[in-house]
Amino acid sequence: MKGRTALLALIALLGCAPSRQGLERRPLSLPTESGWARVELDGPAQRQATGLWLGDGTGTPVPFLLERDGLWEPRRLELSQRILGTEDGAPAAEFTLKIPDGAQARDREQLRIDLDLAGEGTWVCEVEVERSLAEGRTVRLPADPPRHVFDLGPSGRSNLIRIPWDGDHYRLVLRTLHGRPPRLAGLSVFAATEAGDLGRESLMEPAQWGPLASDRPPAARWYMKLPAPERIVGLDLVLAPPAAPMSLVAFRPSGGRGPASSIPARGLLWNLPALQSRSSRIALEPTLTDGIEWSLPEGARVEQVRVLVRREVLLFPAERGALYFLHTGGEAKPAPGSLASLPPSSRAIQARPVLSLGPPESDPEGIPSREASSRAAAERARPWLPWAAALVVLVLGLAAVRLLRSDSGA
Repeated sequence: MKGRTALLALIALLGCAPSRQGLERRPLSLPTESGWARVELDGPAQRQATGLWLGDGTGTPVPFLLERDGLWEPRRLELSQRILGTEDGAPAAEFTLKIPDGAQARDREQLRIDLDLAGEGTWVCEVEVERSLAEGRTVRLPADPPRHVFDLGPSGRSNLIRIPWDGDHYRLVLRTLHGRPPRLAGLSVFAATEAGDLGRESLMEPAQWGPLASDRPPAARWYMKLPAPERIVGLDLVLAPPAAPMSLVAFRPSGGRGPASSIPARGLLWNLPALQSRSSRIALEPTLTDGIEWSLPEGARVEQVRVLVRREVLLFPAERGALYFLHTGGEAKPAPGSLASLPPSSRAIQARPVLSLGPPESDPEGIPSREASSRAAAERARPWLPWAAALVVLVLGLAAVRLLRSDSGA
């Protein structure tokens, strides 16, 4: 009996002991000054974002924020000297910004302009932008990337453009590329910062891309594949000319497990050399994946594919010269409270130096995840399962023999 009890206790201990396999921490470079600090998450850190936490040298958790889209609250700006009209038949507008109380000029990177447009049929307009700088000069914004508003009926509609906030007075002209020019009835301007406005995007060449072999009209299905998962925020697709404005539908491959899930996409593609006009950029809802599929109207052909990748940035309050670690591979250890309010200016944070991530090492402060511990416990207990089953059968057999003997004695 003592032997059986010891065996059962050993199996129980093997099943309950938490696994620390996979727990890692990575040191951050030392902050050179106190205040907000930034850390760019590389591919391995992004793939382990679930359970990620930040701690100091003693293992105490430190509050942080991820610099995701929409983190910085937009501010609506009042306009003065607003003029709506036309220039050579093209809709046009001029306005001057008024800074709200408690704010400062250019405390966000971008101006988000919502145009009140009404048109007939389908149409596409490229928006030319001029702004007056502090010294009084009027300068036209570069047309790369192009800025467009459009109405293609069921294929999509957009009345929104984004431009850098680097002036006080702006002039917009809508040049029609397709259809009849719409009527400009008004506009609203917001100061905003999105992760894509901060210049931390990079274009990557996919490892593979091309049309899917099983594709059939009316929509051409294409795919691209990266060597490893990345946070994809857009596609840069060059169409074979001539190609009129068109939209695409993007998907995340299912890997054979049910239908592919759609990814919200924004933008238009075309390539018209005769008009010296081309658009190749499609914005996608940020998606951590190693592959994207998309469909295009019948006859559209892709000549070049690049992927727009944006890695997340971690923001936290750092002490000068303090040691910090990024912990991954287990359960998150929450810090008390939350960073609910931010400094009034996103640019104040962008001026801070970026801390680098060091190589991974074993994590003495990490918390094993319950799911991983359960799997590891099952693997450790697996060699003992035949013995445990035999022990159960033996105990049941002895109990049956005793029961038969008692019945026969009665």
